[in-house]
Amino acid sequence: MAKSLCKWRRGDVDAELELLATIVSPPCVACSKCARVARDKSYLCRPTPLPASSESVTKKVKKKAKDEKLTKKALKKGKKSTKTAKSKKEKKKAKASKNA
Repeated sequence: MAKSLCKWRRGDVDAELELLATIVSPPCVACSKCARVARDKSYLCRPTPLPASSESVTKKVKKKAKDEKLTKKALKKGKKSTKTAKSKKEKKKAKASKNA
């Protein structure tokens, strides 16, 4: 059996880049010691199954980030409109006091 990814050195990674790509795609397990991922537990020294496929996790993370951006934009717009409304009220009061 080949040595686990956990024991690969930098030179091994450079020399075996194509093999590395096949070993890690799609990631199904992670090493609980060093957090490396692989498609099969035989490539890691302390394999732990991943809870979901990486594609679904990636989609969830992207969706959450998009939702947060939208929320931040809405909050900024809300703050701007509040500031604008306050300034309009102040202007009306100023005009009313000048006319009185």
